[in-house]
Amino acid sequence: MEDSNEEIEPCRSIGPHELDAVKSQAVIKLSPVQLPAHFKRLECNTNLNHPPLNWLTTSHSSHGLHQALYQSAGFASFRLGQMFPDCVGEVDVVSDAENIKQLLKLPYSAQSPISMVVHKVGNTLLLDEFDIQKYLLRKSDDDWKWLRTFILEHILSFGDKQHNYCLKERNREALQTKNLLSKFLYHSLKQTGDGGEYDVHTTPTQLTSRRQGLPITGPVLPEPKIEENVPDPTSSHAFNRNVVWTFEDIRMLIGTDMPIFGGPNRPCISLRLRDAAQPINVLTGIDYWLDNLMCNVPEVVMCYHLDGIVQKYEIIKTEDLPYLENSQFSPQVVRNVAQNILAFLKANATKAGHTYWLFKGRNDDVVKLYDLTTLYQNQTQAADESESPPQQQVNPFTVPVGMLLYSVARNMKNTLQHISPRTAGSIRALLDNCIKLLPKEQYPQIVSSSHYILSDLHVPAGIDPKAPKFEDLDSDTQSLYDDDDEDEEDYDDEPLDSDYGNDKYYQSAEQSGGKANVAVRHICDALRDFKSHAKKSKPAPLLASTAERCSISLEHISAGISCLQYFNGNQEEKLKETETIAKQEEKQRILHEEQNPNMARPFNAIPLPYEQLQLIQTQPQAQSQSQSQSQSQAQALKKPAKTKGSKSKELATTSTPNTDNTQQLSAKFNTQHFGSWNVHLKLLLLEKACLTGATLAEHHYESQQYGSTLRSIELASRCQQVLNKYMANVVSQQSCLLGRAGDCFFQMSKHWEAIDEYVRQYEEQDESTRVIGDELSLELGDEEEDQQLPSLAPVKNVEQVMLHSCKCYEQALEHAQKTESNELLRRLGNVRNELGLKYMYWAQEEYSEVMKRKENPDAAGDAKPEENATAEPLYVKLTVNSYDCLRRGIEAFTAVQDNVNLAFLYCNMGRFMRLRAHLTMPNESAITLESQKAFYSEAFNYYEKAKDCLDTRKANAELWDLVNWELSTATFTLAKQLQDHSAADKNSLVEASKEVLELLQKALRLCDVEHAGARQVLYSFRAGLIHKRIASFHYSQLRLHGCCDFSQLPKATLQLCKYHYEKSTQILDSLKEVGDLLVVQLERISLHEFLAELSTHSAQKIKQMQAALEICLQCQPIFGHVIDGSQVDDDFAAHLSLFESRLQNALKTLTKLLLTGKDPKQLSALYKRMYMETLTGKHGTGEQHAAAHAVAPAKHLHTLLGRLQAMCDAHLAMG
Repeated sequence: MEDSNEEIEPCRSIGPHELDAVKSQAVIKLSPVQLPAHFKRLECNTNLNHPPLNWLTTSHSSHGLHQALYQSAGFASFRLGQMFPDCVGEVDVVSDAENIKQLLKLPYSAQSPISMVVHKVGNTLLLDEFDIQKYLLRKSDDDWKWLRTFILEHILSFGDKQHNYCLKERNREALQTKNLLSKFLYHSLKQTGDGGEYDVHTTPTQLTSRRQGLPITGPVLPEPKIEENVPDPTSSHAFNRNVVWTFEDIRMLIGTDMPIFGGPNRPCISLRLRDAAQPINVLTGIDYWLDNLMCNVPEVVMCYHLDGIVQKYEIIKTEDLPYLENSQFSPQVVRNVAQNILAFLKANATKAGHTYWLFKGRNDDVVKLYDLTTLYQNQTQAADESESPPQQQVNPFTVPVGMLLYSVARNMKNTLQHISPRTAGSIRALLDNCIKLLPKEQYPQIVSSSHYILSDLHVPAGIDPKAPKFEDLDSDTQSLYDDDDEDEEDYDDEPLDSDYGNDKYYQSAEQSGGKANVAVRHICDALRDFKSHAKKSKPAPLLASTAERCSISLEHISAGISCLQYFNGNQEEKLKETETIAKQEEKQRILHEEQNPNMARPFNAIPLPYEQLQLIQTQPQAQSQSQSQSQSQAQALKKPAKTKGSKSKELATTSTPNTDNTQQLSAKFNTQHFGSWNVHLKLLLLEKACLTGATLAEHHYESQQYGSTLRSIELASRCQQVLNKYMANVVSQQSCLLGRAGDCFFQMSKHWEAIDEYVRQYEEQDESTRVIGDELSLELGDEEEDQQLPSLAPVKNVEQVMLHSCKCYEQALEHAQKTESNELLRRLGNVRNELGLKYMYWAQEEYSEVMKRKENPDAAGDAKPEENATAEPLYVKLTVNSYDCLRRGIEAFTAVQDNVNLAFLYCNMGRFMRLRAHLTMPNESAITLESQKAFYSEAFNYYEKAKDCLDTRKANAELWDLVNWELSTATFTLAKQLQDHSAADKNSLVEASKEVLELLQKALRLCDVEHAGARQVLYSFRAGLIHKRIASFHYSQLRLHGCCDFSQLPKATLQLCKYHYEKSTQILDSLKEVGDLLVVQLERISLHEFLAELSTHSAQKIKQMQAALEICLQCQPIFGHVIDGSQVDDDFAAHLSLFESRLQNALKTLTKLLLTGKDPKQLSALYKRMYMETLTGKHGTGEQHAAAHAVAPAKHLHTLLGRLQAMCDAHLAMG
């Protein structure tokens, strides 16, 4: 390190140390000076007054010494914040190191002035030196006029008007001292080639962390301009080191220019020049100590001189600096000062975007904090009240603070892989304040981008609209301000009354006057207030329901769109001019290289250009990533599984471009794709509106607010049209949107009673939706009509609503991918099925009305017969529409091979064919049996196809049972039609009879009485009726046989007839179907009477009539059921009269037959008495009695049959 082998002597005047050492750690974020300067020890008696040859050079070899003493940092906190937006919000203070030292020396420097501006950005305070003389008292700068007026009238009117505002010593002695130090540093700089190289890889200053550019995890957004970032854009000061300094529990981002030297023995030291005639005071010791702590420098080398002549060197360790003789101070006191000043500022500078002024005049013992923004607002209001002409006065810090808020929020949004509700709340607070500070008329790009980020916070890109998942507070594992809680706990452990607050440091504090001022000795008192309000000052976490998130997102989107009108057209022209100039310069460069080729020079090696391969590969990846942002966000709606988190992981595997590359990438993305930020931001906002509308539509759909759903879908669909207009490769979401619109119309048809509410919901439109809609109308214009998208306005017509549903599905299929088309076809087939059924029912009702009008012409109304004769009946159109809908539904389900729904459609088509079989077309006079058989045959085919689709009952038992029931009903109905309307021709009658019997037997086989279910009773009842009809069929065959003798009757037919009558009786009796059971019993009685007539022997006749009497007596339970309340039809009373006559006929016939022949059991007398019993107390049943009055005759017959049965039982007992 030195020219000679003599070691630098350590300092021996060091006092005892305190037991507790302060904690300090520094991490270099960025350092243009990569290596410590090579230290050269000066020989004794070296004259420092003579400048070295390299004095004030600005070359790279000077290691930043040229700016260490002479350049002013200006408003450095804004530049630091823009350079490292990831630190803003994470650190407590951002400032120049000199400002931090000035504040920490406050208790020891009562005569030093303080003038700083303070700004709050998130949880970070920005501190900058505010030179009153430079910025306010020079009248040439009009931008600070309002503040200059206030300071001259209210601040400088008290105390020493000449010197209390001067921050720095500007006398000749101070300048000479500074020049001497500068010459000393340049003298101590070893030039290259002086020998003594050392390994630079071991130096601590190599632990630097370069500032990296933003990883492009979201769409490219505009960057603030350089002149907008800072209040003094002309200042270009760059610190030698940008450091994150952790002092105890306080984190600070600071910039420092302190020169650092190094050598083989001591690789990291700081150099100080001291006058040997003057001792080191406390302020100088604190200054040296803090400088070394901020840069992690372990030692300081003191060079003592007399009148510029070098005398000796001493080396002092950093931890020994507080304990030097004549300059002792307590590190604990400095720590307490730092904690309490930070607490004081955070407790009082609480409003983001406000400019605070921390001021203390020279020789003042009071430090004052002014809210300049509030003072300016009050001054403006007072000027308005006095009706004086207002002056155009602007706070010069407003725009830089707003730009920094935007940069910090954008950095947080783009760099964090996981954004928790607390972090989202912090970003929201930053951007809300940014929007308040920046006028949208002047900065529409930044304001529009802020609104876009806010909308993306509420509805992030990549969520699934059908199942949006937002982070809740319970899952919040990270917080931007987690350190605050730890800070508060540490504050609790520290004593509030520290040594620096004693009267020995502030002897004149009690004489201070102003009520609005804050005394330095009371700064520590603010800590208590700060701790009590610290939690209240944190931004609220972003927690809201899906509907609230979407509503807020749309508000920000509309606000962003409203800013687009302020984009200056000149910016577009300037952009094109810049591109033209760049192209011309490139052409000139190429021409110059062609005319002046690089030639090899003798004895000079040709350098081989080399660049890292990883960096070369990274730039194309980043560019391709930026060019696919809009497309990837559009795919997020379609593929929710590919979230932003996964995209960040992919980017993490590659190196991140630096700031310049990011800005070039932004410009390239902007100019290549759209040519202007106006269009780019508009597309981003409309893309977000599309996603928000889709998410809101899904929410309304789940809440059954179908009118609101259609309104949201319409907004999203129109946004999609604009996106398709500008970006041909964007993934269209029209299929999803139109598919959901079709669902809404279909659900409306199901909940038709609420159609008025749905119409009202659709017509409701808030202001944000109106603004977005107006912009969409301007963008689309006549193209909106060319798109031919279906109207999404609900109408109060259920048919039109269902047709709208079909049209939406059909339009969705045109935009759908193959994977989506199957689901859309299923939904379309479902609506076609429902619409076909409605048309079928409407046709049936309309046909019934037409038949009623034909039967009763007088009730037809005022309709003109000419019009009725020429116009096609409505039921015909409805029938055609029903068939068409069902047919197209079958085609849809056939295309997707959905056998279950296809079976359902086939079943409904069978039902349609059954209806068609009973409709008379206008060109038909009557319905023929042949046409009915043809339609029923089609119905049977459809039912069989339905069964073939299901294959077995196990596939879908419920649907299988429905198809089986429909097939059974159709078969039974056709059998009844053929049986009741048989042909008159004898030959055709035989064929018809055979066909009828086959149909009845088939219908009987289809009656599923084995499986339990809702239709089991109906199947049993139908089986009873079928048995009755089969028995009646055989009975009619017996009558038509033409036999005159009982012995000539076909025995098989007779047995089948009796068998089916008995089965029918058993089934109907178990079901208590009294009406049909009585008819069956009457037919059985008639059968035995017919057999008695054909019998030639008296015994056979008596046997048949006794069987008929036995059947009559078995009818007693029938009448008991009627008495108990079983329902009967109008024909039941007539059947009662017929039954009574058949009973009397059987008794009378038996009496005659037994009187004429042998009667060994004396039955004739019994039957005679029974016959007389039927005549006694005759109730007079007849057809004049209605069904409602059938109970009394039923009671009479029930009692009569009871007496007759008792008489029979008594006779048998006697015999």
